[in-house]
Amino acid sequence: MEDGGLLMQIMKDVYLLSGQPYGVSSNVYAVMGQESIVMIDCGTGDEDYKLIEHNLASWGLDHYPVSHLLLTHSHFDHCGNAHIFSKKGTQLIAGAGDAEGIELGDERTLYYSYKQNFVPCPVDVKVKDGDVITIAGLSFEIIHTPGHSRGSVIYKLINHGKVILFTGDTVMSGPNGQPKLGVTVAEDFDAGLYLKSLNRLSKMEADAVLGGHFQPCLRNATFLLRRGYRTGLIELRSPSIPTLQ
Repeated sequence: MEDGGLLMQIMKDVYLLSGQPYGVSSNVYAVMGQESIVMIDCGTGDEDYKLIEHNLASWGLDHYPVSHLLLTHSHFDHCGNAHIFSKKGTQLIAGAGDAEGIELGDERTLYYSYKQNFVPCPVDVKVKDGDVITIAGLSFEIIHTPGHSRGSVIYKLINHGKVILFTGDTVMSGPNGQPKLGVTVAEDFDAGLYLKSLNRLSKMEADAVLGGHFQPCLRNATFLLRRGYRTGLIELRSPSIPTLQ
C-alpha cells in the first residue's frame, strides 16, 4: 500500500481505485490480468471516474486496456459510470437479474436517490449462479446472492493462491471489522432472499472479502462471512417469538 497519493495495491495484482479511503462512497477494484485490466464496479459520476483514471495512471496501469467491467449489481453508485467504459469498448458483465435494469436505467438503478441521471448501456454478458468466466487469464466464479437486489452477484477469484470474494453490497467489512449489509431502499430488496444468501455465504471460506463500501477485509474473511449471517438474523428477519396479546 502506498500512502503518498492514497494509491492502494491491496493484494498482489489487486488495486483499490476508488472508495472510502479516497473520500468517496463506492469501492472500485482492478485486477491485473494478462495484458489487460479487469475492473469490478465503476463508481457513480465524474469525481469517481477521474479518480479511477488518475490511479490507473499513477500505477502505470493505463498502458493496459480495461477489457472487462464486472458489475456486482445494478445500483447507481456501483454502475453509474458503466456507460463511459462501454463506449470505450470495455465488455460489461452483470448478473442476469440486474442486467435489464442497467440496460433500461429504471428503478433498479436507484436513480431516484441521485441528482444526476443514470445513463443506460448494454450488458454484454449476463451471468448466473455457478458460471465461470475466464478473462485475461483470470477465472471468476459467479455466486448469485439475491436480496440487496434481485440480481446481486459475487465474483470469486483465486489469485496467487488466495480466495478473493468481490461481494458488492451483500456483505462488507464495516467499522472495526464488523459486518455491514447493503441498504434496504431498493424496490426489489427482499429480506428473505437476503438471509438465504447470507446463510449460504456463511458456509464458504475466503482469504479476502472486498466489499462495495467501507474497508477491504484482508484477514479473518471467513469469520466475517459467518458473522454476516448473524448480522442478517438480527437486522433482517421478523421477531422469531410472537408478541403476547
